[in-house]
Amino acid sequence: MANFRDLALKYVLSEDEPAQRQIVEAAAKEIDSARANSTVVGNWAASVQQWISPASAGDDDVEDGEDGASGNILTRAKALSFLAGTLEALDRATLKTDQVLRLIGFFGAVFSYDHKAGITASAKALRQLYAMKNFRPDMAAKIIEDVCKLKEDFRLQTASTRLEIYELILSLVEDSSISSELQYHYGQSCGFVVDLLQLCQAERDPKNLMIWFKILAVILADYPQSPEVTEQIFKAFSAYFPISLRSSATPTAVTPDDLKGAVRSCFAAHQRLAPLAFPFLIQKLDQGDAITVAVKVDILKTIEACITQYEHPQNSVVPHMDKIWNSLKYEVRNGEVKETIDATLHVLRAIANKLNGSEPSGLKSYIDLVFKDCRDDLGSPTYTKQAGLLLVTVISANVRAYILENANLVGCIRQNLAQSKSPSHTKDLVLLLNSVLKERQKLIKTRKTEDEEQLKNETLTHLSSLFHEVYLPIWTKNISSPDTGQVDVLRQVVQGLDALVGQQVLRADGQVMLLCSRTTCSDICKLLTRILVKGLALSSNDNAATDSALEDDCVVALRNIVMNYGDGFPELMSGVRAEIRRRDWVTSSQYSLDALKDLVSRLAFIGCSEIPSNNALDVPSTRPYSPLQHFITLVAASLDLFPLAVPRDESVKEPLANSYLICVIHGAMLYFRDACAARHKPETLSARSSSDNNWLQEFEALPGDWLQQLDSADEATDEKLYSLTGDEPEVYRQFLRLSLFTLRCLYQRAASGTQPPWSDRILGQLANIAGLVVRSLDEKLQSLCNLAREAFNHFSAQTISPNKPRSELLTFGILEGLWPGAMVDLYKPGGVAETLLCDASDIGPPRAAIGAILANKHKGGPSTPDPESQTIKKVLEFWGNQIKEATTSTTTANPEAFTALNNIAMHIFAGAIARQDKNVANLVVPVIHEAISSEHANGEIVARSAGTLVRVGSSELLSSENHGVVRRLYKQWIYNILVKSLYRDVLPTADQDPARSGRHTTAILSIVSECPFKVYEEDLEPLSRLLITALNRPARGSEGLSSGLQTAASALQVLNEILANEPTTLEGHLEAVINGAVAVYGECSPKNKVSSSKSMVQCRKLVLQLLGALPQKFEERHLLSSSRKLQRMLALACGDPVRELRAVARQARANWEKLV
Repeated sequence: MANFRDLALKYVLSEDEPAQRQIVEAAAKEIDSARANSTVVGNWAASVQQWISPASAGDDDVEDGEDGASGNILTRAKALSFLAGTLEALDRATLKTDQVLRLIGFFGAVFSYDHKAGITASAKALRQLYAMKNFRPDMAAKIIEDVCKLKEDFRLQTASTRLEIYELILSLVEDSSISSELQYHYGQSCGFVVDLLQLCQAERDPKNLMIWFKILAVILADYPQSPEVTEQIFKAFSAYFPISLRSSATPTAVTPDDLKGAVRSCFAAHQRLAPLAFPFLIQKLDQGDAITVAVKVDILKTIEACITQYEHPQNSVVPHMDKIWNSLKYEVRNGEVKETIDATLHVLRAIANKLNGSEPSGLKSYIDLVFKDCRDDLGSPTYTKQAGLLLVTVISANVRAYILENANLVGCIRQNLAQSKSPSHTKDLVLLLNSVLKERQKLIKTRKTEDEEQLKNETLTHLSSLFHEVYLPIWTKNISSPDTGQVDVLRQVVQGLDALVGQQVLRADGQVMLLCSRTTCSDICKLLTRILVKGLALSSNDNAATDSALEDDCVVALRNIVMNYGDGFPELMSGVRAEIRRRDWVTSSQYSLDALKDLVSRLAFIGCSEIPSNNALDVPSTRPYSPLQHFITLVAASLDLFPLAVPRDESVKEPLANSYLICVIHGAMLYFRDACAARHKPETLSARSSSDNNWLQEFEALPGDWLQQLDSADEATDEKLYSLTGDEPEVYRQFLRLSLFTLRCLYQRAASGTQPPWSDRILGQLANIAGLVVRSLDEKLQSLCNLAREAFNHFSAQTISPNKPRSELLTFGILEGLWPGAMVDLYKPGGVAETLLCDASDIGPPRAAIGAILANKHKGGPSTPDPESQTIKKVLEFWGNQIKEATTSTTTANPEAFTALNNIAMHIFAGAIARQDKNVANLVVPVIHEAISSEHANGEIVARSAGTLVRVGSSELLSSENHGVVRRLYKQWIYNILVKSLYRDVLPTADQDPARSGRHTTAILSIVSECPFKVYEEDLEPLSRLLITALNRPARGSEGLSSGLQTAASALQVLNEILANEPTTLEGHLEAVINGAVAVYGECSPKNKVSSSKSMVQCRKLVLQLLGALPQKFEERHLLSSSRKLQRMLALACGDPVRELRAVARQARANWEKLV
């Protein structure tokens, strides 16, 4: 059997917490094994007797500063901690009831005689005893009585000791069985509460206050008490209000908001506090400027919490309603601080919501009270906004309040509109009317089942007549020649019409339908459409900024209107189409073209940025509903209008109007795709980007004007389209199907059409549409439709030559979005890929992009001899030979022709590099190295373009969205096998041509500037010397794309990266870096005749960024020698003709001015 005295002694002498834990666990195990034998428990309790005996306790008379006193206090505390720790480790069912009672008496007695040593341990021990299985609720009263014996000594305890006591009390008062016992024991007098209030009245520690406030809130909520006790509790916590938290050297986890919330929970704990809380809080609020905004918000939030949580509002809230309103209304009427106004409105809304569930007279009386004070203010331009805000807040709090008073409010608004004092007053009144409508929309949308009966019986005459009796007269009065004030009124009218059309009503049968009639909705659409198309009839002298703002509001309103009123968009498009056809777009002015561009882009937004709803009307629509109906209408109209302009002879400049129609189709697709993405998760849409059917085969059975027929059909001609609801993800699949059909139509027209109207601009836009549509389809559907073949057939029956530049644009558009698995057939030996790429006769711009795609997106693995890899091997070998021949030939060089050919080669190489093709090391790297080292003039072109090898892989061309095959470390890979081998030839020697060294420098920097810092981090030393050499190389020439200028830009870009990541590398080269940067800036100076070229502007910007960062990275001693010179240069740079550069120069100058 363990000797408890020895264990206690070891515990008292130990300073190691793990060792102490093992000791108490050993003691607990001994008690558990003895099944709480009374002798064993007695021996355990007596084991600490030597430290807490009366003789020892008497040492408290010794002064605290003496060693004996200090030692006795510490040992007694540790001895009692031994007992508390044992109880914590003890099984909860071990101790018997009488043992628990005796131990409570033992530890409770400590609160009477040992205020210095035993309080913390005793509180912990009592918490453990409370958790014992055989603890009885009637024991709690004894614990509380013993704790309260601390009296004045409680505040002398440490904060952590007091925290233990608070947590002990909280655990007791929260226990429902103890609560019943205490209520029986004390009754409504709650004597223990009074003792606790006296004990804890001086608490200031934040953590302790959090627990203390929680204790008070529990007592108020769960313990019946006399009004006198309630008042004492209220005085205890209200003394802290408003509470704040002082900054401390030892900050706690408690925030000011935590404390405010804790006090607030006390105020809102029970409705019996209402007669005390509301007058107290209102008195605090009425102090005016004597309180800060933060305190005022705290008061308002506390009032709101009380209103929300008090039960029986007729007895708790209604008696104080007048005082609350009379105090709060001025916070809005005369208020200027948004936080205060918002908090006040929350309180007013809370009152309405609280009264919603009580007797009807309570809510009606409250609304009447608000109306009585606000009605007259609606007629005053000074207070219209504030009064409206108060009224709308109250009546829109719930459906019941709205139905009670919205007709009265609308009547007041109409009456004041008839007697409006000014355009500004009219605007505010219309804004208020709009708010009433918008709040009604929210209430309908968020309605509960219990609200539906009230909504079915709602009177609606005052709302359904608003268009003809309110909005239309105001519109007619202000539209003729509006000034700024009238335009503001018109903008509010537009927003009101938007809200009006969106109003829904609940019929008696439960069906939801639009409030406005079909005729009214149509009239509103026509009214706003006139604003939309007005720009087509104006000149540049007619339109003003105010018109633009009104047009923007009309666009948003029309978008919302046609989403509710489905027939609105066909009506809109009919009117717009007629307006567009009336004009000659071949000779139109630039202003008219800009107006057309704005119009069609707005149409795409109006019709396709959301999925239309299927709302019932008073007269059913003759058109079947489909979530895609607006998209079909817009695309069909665009196809019908195209081409808008066909030049009568080739001397006429290409009309831009045609390209705008292709743009609107592209925009419509983007908007509708985003609308689907807003409703469904990406994985849901991804699952609908496939099909088991070949859509192109289905299209062959459809007429060419199928979309136009769908648009004009009076019945559901396609079950897949007209059986959908707006919330179904299947909408996305049908959208892709329609988009592919549209693409097929346009490609067939372009393939068979003559040059006008199919210009390169339009073909490029068509390629963008193809990329969008094709990349959205999954690999299976792309393969089923054989889109790889269609990239070259253009959806025609016969193959079209891919070597024509115009057809190459269309080919690129489809290839860009294909999955590698859908392109397998192109790589057969002697197939399309090999034939196209092994042909250097056509070197048009699209061929480079096509080459990069075909060299990258094939399924062949990195080491398997598959047909795709074999084909690409032939292609790489072919273009390697082309570069080799062009850089070694003795014939006269044609720089322009070789630049185009080299661009194609580099793109093909880049496509293979991005996927780390195994053939690059053998077929590409040696050729590039040899070409750069060549003395041939074309070698310089190869060196300048070397950056293309890594740039293409990170471009949109091979992005993951376009399903490119891009290895994560491909830049590191090509750097290691190509760039590292170039370093040894960079610095010129006696037997080496400086021009050759310069080409190597150009190539290295061209590649490195496209790589992240981590790629070249280990080569910073040789790279730094190379960068300085590049900066100080003279004679860059004046052409914007000259080799020297391009190399300097690359060097500056890399230097900025090094400076951001590893500036110490440049510490020994600072003077050379600064001199080189200043020299580059001088050569790109704004005084230079071509200083506005992009390359020179870029160089100047990079120089300024580099110089501006130096003072932030290096100590002053490294920079002082250059300070004067640079400050003069930067002062001149602050006058750069480019605004962006002036801002960079000012920042750089400010950084250098900080140097001493």
